[in-house]
Amino acid sequence: MRITEADIGPGRLIEWVCRDFKRFVPSEVVDIHTGELRDQGLDVGDELLVEMPGPWNGPVKVVHRDVDCLHLVTLRGHMEAGQVHFRAREEDGLLVFEIELWACPGSRLVHLLYSHLRLAKEIQLNMWVRFCLAAAAMSGGRPADGVHIHTRWLESPEGTSVRPPSPAGKDSSGGAPAQEAPPAGRLGQPGASGDHRRRDST
Repeated sequence: MRITEADIGPGRLIEWVCRDFKRFVPSEVVDIHTGELRDQGLDVGDELLVEMPGPWNGPVKVVHRDVDCLHLVTLRGHMEAGQVHFRAREEDGLLVFEIELWACPGSRLVHLLYSHLRLAKEIQLNMWVRFCLAAAAMSGGRPADGVHIHTRWLESPEGTSVRPPSPAGKDSSGGAPAQEAPPAGRLGQPGASGDHRRRDST
């Protein structure tokens, strides 16, 4: 998401995400438990519990934080095995906020509900879109051209994918042809079973 007329820079926005993560998620469907945090907010080694309707609760852990990036990974018991990056930067005079998610289903039930019935995907998609809009509001600016979502599906090492590729090599959002994704072996999802991996960039 590109933000225009922001009052703060990328470093300050990420600092607010770390200090008040709960404020960025839709409270009517998601609850965040962080435990006792230090003055700087979320930092390496801190754990969060994300509670959502249904069997979607999941623990995550901070593995990296710097001035313009926060990096979380899922822990055992999460519905997915994966990781998520929150980044902010300046580009062409605008504040850019990005969420990048790499994940594969943590169980057969999640695979069914996410990849086929798409129930969990819609819950998660709504949460990340709302997170982006909250980031724009917190910055004092507004989205320049909405929230852009790009999804790519990677083949597993066994050569099978969650679903058939989109026609003409397009990504699932119907936009431009997807660029070649990095090899799955470098993703390093803790607890990943070598099953199907997905990348969502919001």
